[in-house]
Amino acid sequence: MHIEEHPTTILYRPTGPEELALVRDSGYKRWPPRLPGQPIFYPVTNEAYARQIATRWNIGDSGVGYVTGE
Repeated sequence: MHIEEHPTTILYRPTGPEELALVRDSGYKRWPPRLPGQPIFYPVTNEAYARQIATRWNIGDSGVGYVTGE
């Protein structure tokens, strides 16, 4: 099996500053365990939708929102 046979799917993850700081602390190698009140890991395949989520959820909660991807 060759890798070219399987297209890459980019997952975008809306996140807030606390969670992004934990990702940064890991050297950008892993996502932290779920924070209180976050029962699921919620990546999406559409960047525009990820931005919408970051705007609605993260900015509303912390004043800033980020979208990670690729």
